[in-house]
Amino acid sequence: MNVPLKKKHRLSRLIDESLQGLSPIQTIMKMAEDEAIRKMGLNPTQVISFGGGWCNHSAPEELRITYRTILNDVSLFHQSGRYSPIIGDSACREQLCRFEETIYGLKPLSRNNILLGHSSTQLFHDVLRTICDPGEPVGFLDPTYANYINAVKCALPTSPIWFIPALDPQTWTYLQTPDVSLEILKQYCDKGLRVFVIPVPDNPTSQIPSDEFLSSALDIITDVNGYLIIDFAYKALWFREMPECYTWSPQEYSHLITLHSHSKWLSSLGRRFGWVEADNAVINGLEKINESMLLSPDTLHSMATVRFLEHTLSDGSLQQYIDDTRHLYERTAAVMISTIDSELGWKRLSPDGGLYTCCPTPNHQQPRRFIERLLRETGVLLIPGTGFGPSMDYGVRLSYGPLCYDHQKIFEGIERIAHYLSK
Repeated sequence: MNVPLKKKHRLSRLIDESLQGLSPIQTIMKMAEDEAIRKMGLNPTQVISFGGGWCNHSAPEELRITYRTILNDVSLFHQSGRYSPIIGDSACREQLCRFEETIYGLKPLSRNNILLGHSSTQLFHDVLRTICDPGEPVGFLDPTYANYINAVKCALPTSPIWFIPALDPQTWTYLQTPDVSLEILKQYCDKGLRVFVIPVPDNPTSQIPSDEFLSSALDIITDVNGYLIIDFAYKALWFREMPECYTWSPQEYSHLITLHSHSKWLSSLGRRFGWVEADNAVINGLEKINESMLLSPDTLHSMATVRFLEHTLSDGSLQQYIDDTRHLYERTAAVMISTIDSELGWKRLSPDGGLYTCCPTPNHQQPRRFIERLLRETGVLLIPGTGFGPSMDYGVRLSYGPLCYDHQKIFEGIERIAHYLSK
């Protein structure tokens, strides 16, 4: 019997063309894997990572107890295996309204303004499918979260991606001339842009645009019957005065869509749970997409969220937990910035919240090559800025999130870099 020649698998053009090669997010995840580190001849336990986009603070003990209560109760555990409504459990959506009002002062907000999902990543994809047609441009403040780009390619394969500049790569300042950025946004809207996306606080820069900037951007996008999408994945991690946009409700601003997740504030990166807050028309459209993409949001996470929020909002412990957490990262960010200043003298951004700072590569080096050499020679991992937007083509992102309880490693990691560069 002749063995036929193995033919190359025929996959979609999306896979074979648009998504060819490692995306920035794949690069980040793969570089941090122990196997990849060992292939470089390094011991993973000796590597200091400023790479991961993950937090490392402890989840509330009350949350663990809540899950244990459900799992230990035969009836509740059985209930957690049932389908939830496509839009999500009503009791959970009610508690999320209460959470937003109690912690952030956001009102009015109805459960009908909320749809539950698997994560803000999945929900962003579905929001794009709900409010855009293929071929319509999508706008981002530059720099921006690297995973958005592939999300657009998947959800709207023929849609162009337009960047509105925020970071000046020459002076390394953020929104120093906000009027210029707003004018570019307006020009893009005149050319057909209807969707503008901003993470607050931002990833990768950890900056928070001013209330005036965000309000003006919302006005511009509303005038063209479009949508401002604010990704609040890091919402609970602001450092100084709480931004006014935290209190904006889709009942007041019908062209505002906000994305939310348990990942960062509850240290639940692997317990995938997210929600969208938007006008009823958007939520109704999302429900149709949810039916095909997800069918039913996770019932166990919804049940746990209801019970957790009921208890911790009532006794005030959740407010204390959020305050303690954001102050923990504020202190960690201060250690990172002061150590960069004293040991490296690099230009950098001072975080307004979140888990990151960004710096230009020394001597305008290509970032991927620079961080690979740095990792091999020092055992310190940074993330190349390539993929976070044009302004980061010669930049690197440093995350202090994984080291929030180990500031000494921040000192050691930066000192290793300084020693390497001094040679």
